[in-house]
Amino acid sequence: MKNPEIMNRNGVPESLTIMFHKDNCSVIAIQDATEESLTGAELVANLNQLRLFSKFRLDRETSEYARLVTTDCFGDIHYFKAWK
Repeated sequence: MKNPEIMNRNGVPESLTIMFHKDNCSVIAIQDATEESLTGAELVANLNQLRLFSKFRLDRETSEYARLVTTDCFGDIHYFKAWK
């Protein structure tokens, strides 16, 4: 998969850096986990192995992309999308 992006529930793009704090992870690690995934289930497993603020679950998978969803500690919903 390629071109990872994260957005809030209104579809407003956000930075991948909101997913982690300081040295717990990196944007490069998120990109690597995305590139190593072939399916949405693999993407969930690879991202959930990283030290991120919250865990992801599969929301939707099509022939073009996989979309994951997570809820942060404040109750805000974020969507992570990667293209096949």
